[in-house]
Amino acid sequence: MTTLPPGYEAIRPLGAGGFGEVILARHVALDRLVAVKRIHDHALSGPDDLERFRREGQVLAALAHPAVVRVFDFRRDDAGAVLVMEYVEGASLADLLDAGPPPIAQLLPALADVADALAAGAAHGIAHRDVKPGNVFVLPDGHAKLGDFGLARIATDPSVFRTADGITIGTPAYLAPETGLTEPDAGSDAYSFAVMAFEVLTGRLPFEGLSGAAMLAAHLAAVPPGPADVVPGMPQDASDAVLAGLAKDPAKRLLPQELMRRLAAVPASAWPQPVRSTRAAAPTVRVAASVPPLPVPRPRRRRRGPLLLLGALVATAAGVVLLTRGSPAFVVQDVAITAAPQGGRCPSATSTVTVTFRTNGQAGTIRGRWTTPTGTAGGTVNLPVVSGQHEARAVLTVGFRGTKPVSGVATLTLTAPMSGQFASPVLVYGCP
Repeated sequence: MTTLPPGYEAIRPLGAGGFGEVILARHVALDRLVAVKRIHDHALSGPDDLERFRREGQVLAALAHPAVVRVFDFRRDDAGAVLVMEYVEGASLADLLDAGPPPIAQLLPALADVADALAAGAAHGIAHRDVKPGNVFVLPDGHAKLGDFGLARIATDPSVFRTADGITIGTPAYLAPETGLTEPDAGSDAYSFAVMAFEVLTGRLPFEGLSGAAMLAAHLAAVPPGPADVVPGMPQDASDAVLAGLAKDPAKRLLPQELMRRLAAVPASAWPQPVRSTRAAAPTVRVAASVPPLPVPRPRRRRRGPLLLLGALVATAAGVVLLTRGSPAFVVQDVAITAAPQGGRCPSATSTVTVTFRTNGQAGTIRGRWTTPTGTAGGTVNLPVVSGQHEARAVLTVGFRGTKPVSGVATLTLTAPMSGQFASPVLVYGCP
């Protein structure tokens, strides 16, 4: 378990991913439960990132709103940065949808709280950037708090949090059409909120069964169905309100509070029976800054990312999607990254990182260079793709030796056919 700042006693892990991990802990002096979120050092990619992260924590700590998960403290140590946050009892909205949703009318107060939280953030110039059911925590009384502002951008002060190298971070299933073309703001959060509202009302996403790249393309160009077209008996007023929230043009998009006012006007007796969710896990990913008008391919089933817990190595799946503007002859349309232990144990072990590229079937070459979890060079990638080949793989074998613990990611910096940086799942090595 991760090392906590002095004065905090670990209880159990709450979650982990490519950027860090969250631990349920007790603040000993106050006898208060808190959630301690550690951002791994490797996720702070530049010398200014730590200061931005600290200042972001300060701004969010000042955002005192009952529907926002509060930030209590910020610490820095050799392993990275730590935010100490309010621990919210209850279940995430994602868990409630997966388990079999309660009546729609019972979920409206939670959505209304999220809408209020986004409005409060917008008033302070804060765009959340990753609004989705997994970041909404529903309390036992039915109200909710919006959490994980780790991706938030303070629009009124670009020095607080700036996306490095033109990379946008978010979840493809919920990203607004203008993602990468403009800076994230209240309008892009409004679109993500409308996607989430669509999911609460229908038990599915507006665009189902698509890869990350195809999902982004669908948000950009495809017309979503109305909730009334998906669920028999859905009130037309509610369906129209959600579609207004999904407007491609941000200027015509319904903001969350107005969307909720229209949904709240629907009598509780008019809502149809809730539909069991068909949603799959929605990982946060990195997306290149420019999103092209790609054609939407035929849908395919979405897969949940694997979780590997073998021996001394731990790797959690983290999808990465990279898109570029325009329509070159050779295009990488989708990317998936996995990590799997090969064998060995302390004081020596290995793990394999595999990057799978899906292309448009044209001939070309994928080029890049690896960086290991310890920051050293890991070799180059020169991967030829022949005409008609739609999938290619680059593999890096990572070796761990000695008793010094390692927690980091392997990075593939792509130079052709586009530029971008791909972070693997976190690899953790240690000896008892």
